[in-house]
Amino acid sequence: MNRIRNFRNIVAIVCALFLAGAVCAQQEEQEASLTNPDQTAKTRTELLNELSLREALVVLENAREGHDRFESEYRDAERLIKQNIIPQKDLDLAWSAYMQAQQTLKQAQIQLDQTKLGFLANATHITIMEAKKYNDSEGRRMLDLVLKNSSDLTQAESALSLTETQSESELRSEWQNPTQIQALLDIDNIIVSIISNNASIGKPYEKIIPMLRYGAQEKLNFVLLTDVQEAGIKLKYLDQNVIEYVYLEKESLQEIPTVVASQFSQEGQLGTDINYRLDLEMLVTSDTSFSLLVTNLPPQMNFSFVDSSSGARITSVRFTELVSKHDLALRVSIPQKLDVAMIDKTIDFELWVVTAKQAEVLNALRQEYAGQTIPTEKLDQIKAGRFDLVLIPKGTGRLEILINNLFEEIKPGQDVDIKADLHNDGTLTLFNIVPEISPPLGWKAEVLPKLVEKLSPDDKQSIQIHLSPGPEVGVGEYEAQIEARGQSGSEVVEALEKRLKIRISAKTNITATLILVLGLVVLITGIVFMGVKLSRR
Repeated sequence: MNRIRNFRNIVAIVCALFLAGAVCAQQEEQEASLTNPDQTAKTRTELLNELSLREALVVLENAREGHDRFESEYRDAERLIKQNIIPQKDLDLAWSAYMQAQQTLKQAQIQLDQTKLGFLANATHITIMEAKKYNDSEGRRMLDLVLKNSSDLTQAESALSLTETQSESELRSEWQNPTQIQALLDIDNIIVSIISNNASIGKPYEKIIPMLRYGAQEKLNFVLLTDVQEAGIKLKYLDQNVIEYVYLEKESLQEIPTVVASQFSQEGQLGTDINYRLDLEMLVTSDTSFSLLVTNLPPQMNFSFVDSSSGARITSVRFTELVSKHDLALRVSIPQKLDVAMIDKTIDFELWVVTAKQAEVLNALRQEYAGQTIPTEKLDQIKAGRFDLVLIPKGTGRLEILINNLFEEIKPGQDVDIKADLHNDGTLTLFNIVPEISPPLGWKAEVLPKLVEKLSPDDKQSIQIHLSPGPEVGVGEYEAQIEARGQSGSEVVEALEKRLKIRISAKTNITATLILVLGLVVLITGIVFMGVKLSRR
């Protein structure tokens, strides 16, 4: 009995030790799972990938089982046909089913590989590392774009390495080793373009990156066709079509501003203002100020710089990181009275956007060559923002007919002689001036001289106008039209027409008039006499 009792005690002790060990092992496993949650937790993407892989594996296993079954049936049919137990038709059917099972197995294997390769879509990614715009030495707007293949290698490896059993592990393709998986993340034939409002604004309109290796970067250069603050980066690669809108950084590579005048050569009439529209642009990272100056403009002409948005007159501009462009107008006033030697002549002058030191140099040159043209070689030594402009003052040819009296009264049979002046009140010399008169019907007219060969500005030329009524012209009012036209180069200058009114009065009968007057005197005297006589009674 003692032996049995001792044996029972030993068994109880062993069981207690075993249970204690099991409890400790379970606690250690729970603590390990709590301290390393990443070993058991899976992301949503990993779970979806695992689900897709399991589905493909189920299809593959079914295809393999069907393949093995139809292969066994075909082998049995071959053995039975040799024993003449089954007809040839049954062997053919078994062969056809076996071939179809082989095709199904191959398709299942391909589908499994495609499923794993499909996992790369979530792992493949291109990151825009940099998008900077700047103006190059030629004044062109440029964009530097840096792209990086930032695909997730860890995600790709976890997706392509999903297995559950040893049999499934044997189904791995050759490209599932780490080196091949990294090579699968290389992206080829990437088409890049710059867009704004669905229109391409980069030149060339498209650029192709033949291959962008995993983790590598590629720098692309575009010419911006228009100035924008943000642009869309359009990427086409694999089966993806991505547009990322980014704010363009500004990079300061310019030392001098870019100056553009859309209408650099203009003509202007005397007494008018000419506006040159100017676009000033400069990308800077800190505030920079410049003065606005003009050289080689004749002193008779005044100028001013006007801000296009506010209309205010300015003498300098400031570029900041936020303000990289200014729209201005250079207003040049052409005086009404200008030296004849300047009219219809080309005046070349320069617009400058300069620093304070450069402004001192230009002002010194203007004083040194006061009243003269500053030599080009002197100006070329100043490396500043400069634009050459052209102005052609155009004179005006005007002709005027001066007549003191535009009304004449004559008796029947009398002629009309009038003196008039042709006055050149323009700024150009007129040539071949022809005065003309359009007489009333039945009248004859003549103007002398018939041709004035030359008439200088502010000069006058007298002309004589003779009008003679015909015998059939009666009493009444008539109107004659006086005109004149000349030439200023290829331009025809016409004077404002004058209208001369002529009245023909009837002849007066003096005898009848005297008799009528005497009769009236006698009548009035008789009436007075009779009135006095009656009042005395």
